[in-house]
Amino acid sequence: MSPALAIACHFLLVSGTALFLTPMAPLVVVFSLIFQNMFVSIFSDFLVDQNDYNFVRGYNFLTMMILWLWLFGQYGLNWRSYGRTVNRIMGAGLIGFGLIGVYFLLGMAKNPSGAIIYLRNIISPLVIFQIFFLTSLRSRQPLTPFFVTITILVIILGFIEMLDRELWLDMVNGWRLWEVGNREAVLGLVADKSAKETGLIVRNILDTMRVAFLNTPLLGENSFVILRMSGPNIHAISYSYVLAFLSILMLMNRRWYLTLPIIPLLLLASAKGSMIMMLLAFSALLARKLFGAVFAIGALLFVLAVYIGLGIITGLNIGDFHVLGFMGGVYNFIGYPFGNGLGDGGNLVSNFNNLDWPAYQAAGRTPIAMESAVGVMLHQMGIATFGLLAVYAWIAAQTYKVSLESRINLHSIASFILIIVMVNGIFQEEAIFSPLALGLIMGLNGHILGQASGRDDTSQ
Repeated sequence: MSPALAIACHFLLVSGTALFLTPMAPLVVVFSLIFQNMFVSIFSDFLVDQNDYNFVRGYNFLTMMILWLWLFGQYGLNWRSYGRTVNRIMGAGLIGFGLIGVYFLLGMAKNPSGAIIYLRNIISPLVIFQIFFLTSLRSRQPLTPFFVTITILVIILGFIEMLDRELWLDMVNGWRLWEVGNREAVLGLVADKSAKETGLIVRNILDTMRVAFLNTPLLGENSFVILRMSGPNIHAISYSYVLAFLSILMLMNRRWYLTLPIIPLLLLASAKGSMIMMLLAFSALLARKLFGAVFAIGALLFVLAVYIGLGIITGLNIGDFHVLGFMGGVYNFIGYPFGNGLGDGGNLVSNFNNLDWPAYQAAGRTPIAMESAVGVMLHQMGIATFGLLAVYAWIAAQTYKVSLESRINLHSIASFILIIVMVNGIFQEEAIFSPLALGLIMGLNGHILGQASGRDDTSQ
């Protein structure tokens, strides 16, 4: 194998798409994000070690960056020909990129590998947003037929996984992927240590999928164990956001019959954040229809403020890991509000085998930010976190302004879910850092704003 040759071929293929099949760019991004890990799993017999595994999983980020470079380059060369609205929206994105870039350079001086890992997670939503935005300025190609096809594929694969997990693992070569991905843990006797502490014995991949429904102690004796689904992207929480996102798109496009089969898949993915996102978004949409746009957005913001408060209080009382990680980030921020650089702290650079959760629960926080995207950002980017979150909030506000004129339900709900997933980032790393959570939602907002901005520029 030649990684250099593989990257060169990949660059040529993606560049060809960007230059000659530009309307397909968002579709390539979405397909790659959802299905890449499934193909990695199918061909995992060719993976020798964890380094190979990590290398091939980086292709979807490489795809995004190549597409973005071509699209942004074309925009940059002709920015004067675009209207004020387009340049203002692109300028907001550049502010976000600038904030991220400063802390990436700071992180590179301390922990290069960690900085690169977190760069990918933090920058992806803005990259996806601009790919969708710039493409929709140039093309009126509707996305609904593509997402209907994706939804059908996700449902078919989901029901195979739900009804016969061993068949699913055989189909995608999941047994081998689990062996490659967990080789270091097996050699380090991590499962043996965990069994001594918890009494739960992990014999194979199926045992790692058994979790309490919704993974919360709040259900008490009513809790029950399920075989959690991870989907074609092979990550349960990200998969849950994919399912929620597709459900919303199908309902807003009057394909309710495609939402119904998603519901059991969503329940078995068992992630609270995506379900809360759907519940609050549809409640806000109903409020808008009944009481108007101003009341709806005001009520949503009030409910989210209550949600944050109750979530933190309840989480501290039950020792929830996400809340403890968020409080760790707040503690770090208060001690040093200027930020420590990307890659300093967080789930992706922490050794979970050495964490002392009982001690953290007693202290009411973790010693360093983790399990919370906002907490990790406060630790890594300090006060600049509020600047980046303000960029997301501003984009949501622009989409909501479009909805005031269009009166299209999808435009309203796109703004709502963007705001909600930002709040979910307090209680999950995946909500903001997973391209399949905030990334897809930013892409939808980018598509809506691109179509609206293109019409505005044409009319000038």
